[in-house]
Amino acid sequence: MRPDAIYDRPDLYDRIVTPGPCEPFYRGLAAETGGPVLELACGTGRLTIPLAADGHEVVGVDLSPAMLDAAAGKARRAGAKVAFVCGDMERFALGRRFRLVLVSCNSLAHLRSNAAVLSCLARIRDHLAPGGRLAFDVVQPDLRALAACAGRGGRPARTWLPPGAPAVEERTTYDPVEQVRVSHWSLCRPDGSREPLRRLALRQFFPNEIPLLLGAAGLRLVARYGDFEGNPLGPGSANQVCVAAAGAG
Repeated sequence: MRPDAIYDRPDLYDRIVTPGPCEPFYRGLAAETGGPVLELACGTGRLTIPLAADGHEVVGVDLSPAMLDAAAGKARRAGAKVAFVCGDMERFALGRRFRLVLVSCNSLAHLRSNAAVLSCLARIRDHLAPGGRLAFDVVQPDLRALAACAGRGGRPARTWLPPGAPAVEERTTYDPVEQVRVSHWSLCRPDGSREPLRRLALRQFFPNEIPLLLGAAGLRLVARYGDFEGNPLGPGSANQVCVAAAGAG
């Protein structure tokens, strides 16, 4: 899996993406399972550093050296001890097992093919300690929004960052055959100049797919929620928050 250009801009990434309500959920789960904890696609350490501050042994894996450099700097400033590893979540091999493996903030959606998803899940299974858990969250597909941006041209949108910072202009398209939503990002600076940031392509996981994909990789769904408060998954849920374990369902 190759990193999108936005992941070479950790300063911009931290302005756009925040841990939000997922942080208490994952910290609470880690308190239940204990460490060691592995986070895949750890980015700039938004979860790894708080988990380490909670006293857990934490390893963070990410494909982007720039993101890992930013994460290491943040960890040093926070006095948190985290082992950061540059690696691909489809192919990582750490030679050890973990009580908890996390893939947060819709990061699994970067794996756009079934083969890529199954490769990642199989690697996770092989890194789970006996009784260990996998926890991840993915977006619940919004059919109306996807229909609005399907076809040629897509749907334009603009997200403004804090005053004086570049704005991010986004145009979104959706391929219903591949189940991939693509956001085309550009930086719009206050002086009027623009910098393309390529595209961000994310798979859409429909609810019935998840147990099948987990089962094909030797995992089973233990729990699934519609938000980080533990409410049931329903038609209006924005997220699918999943907990899985090794073994047949």
